[in-house]
Amino acid sequence: MKLAFFSYFFRYVFTGPNRQRLIFLTITGLLISSFSLTVLQGIMGGLQNGLVKRSQKVSGTGYFNVERFSPEQLDTLVRDLKYKDIEFSKELELELMLQNGNYLSPLILHGVDFDHEIPDFLKGRDLSGLILGGQLAREVSAFYDTTVTITSPAHTSVLLREIPRQSTSLVSDFYSSELPEIDGVHGWVRIQFVQNLIRKRKLNRIRVYSSKEKLSELFDSRPKAYSKNDFVSWEKMNATLVWALGLETKVMLFLFISMSVLIGICIVSGFLIFYNKVKVDLASFWILGLTKEKAMKLISTFGHLLTGLFCFLGVGLGLLVLELLDSNQLVIMPEHFVERNIPVRIELEHILTAFLVPYLISYIFTKITFNIFKKEDTSFISLIKKVG
Repeated sequence: MKLAFFSYFFRYVFTGPNRQRLIFLTITGLLISSFSLTVLQGIMGGLQNGLVKRSQKVSGTGYFNVERFSPEQLDTLVRDLKYKDIEFSKELELELMLQNGNYLSPLILHGVDFDHEIPDFLKGRDLSGLILGGQLAREVSAFYDTTVTITSPAHTSVLLREIPRQSTSLVSDFYSSELPEIDGVHGWVRIQFVQNLIRKRKLNRIRVYSSKEKLSELFDSRPKAYSKNDFVSWEKMNATLVWALGLETKVMLFLFISMSVLIGICIVSGFLIFYNKVKVDLASFWILGLTKEKAMKLISTFGHLLTGLFCFLGVGLGLLVLELLDSNQLVIMPEHFVERNIPVRIELEHILTAFLVPYLISYIFTKITFNIFKKEDTSFISLIKKVG
């Protein structure tokens, strides 16, 4: 009986002279809403993931601040990182000034111990001199083999105490991550150069490039040896960026919720018209042996199934479009864009959001509409008498 009931009203909505155009337009709006939310989340997730990966390629997943570590603690940390097969580099990072002729710019200089490990993003580059971010090099007009002056305002000369220490270096190569916050201020050089500049043989960073899962294993295995306060994660280093990406996602969801509410208002009108038109049909099922309570419950369930079905279809179409975009790698963006093809990254959370946001809103409005119809307390006997 249930299958015949749902089949009858499904045909009533979509086929025949009595088809409900308003309901059809409304549930098509739900389909478009879930479809758009799926595609937008997949593309936005791909763009955000690409940005995060480019940043983490340089900055790593975080770093240990080892400035206050004793030599024994530092040796223990290095040994444990090697034992856990965690990729890392030893650094001495300082905020300095870069000068080339009349051009002056701040510089975050990373003195890297190339004898221990060369980070992946620097492999294949000329490590004999200073490697500058592409944007920073343009700002100070530095080219290959340009001699630049590096000044440390925090360290002064032993003899002339008011004179900051300076050193010169040849620019040997450039690196471009396509991220202004990296390319516009960062540079890399062998660690001995920075140690000679400040006259100290020290480290202040152990930069980690392995995943968070491996780091969690390290913290769990040695909870007393290492404090999470000693580790600065990528999220802490880029708190503003993380907040901005989260805000972007929240604004997108708010817009789609607003659109779904508008569709919900249309659902009220469409289903009120539909319920008033099918009163006689419900009475017919009552004559065939279906109780009034059962008929009312089934017509309510039919409304929820109809909206859920089209939300599901929208998500399915969205996933299909994302799969086509990801598999074909279509180059459709102009040359000055970092991502010339549309990147895709979709997770289960995104799929559930794309389905639940429009469906839950439509569920609420469908429920409200049915309660309005139910309050009329229509008598099937009086309906049959009118027809007769």
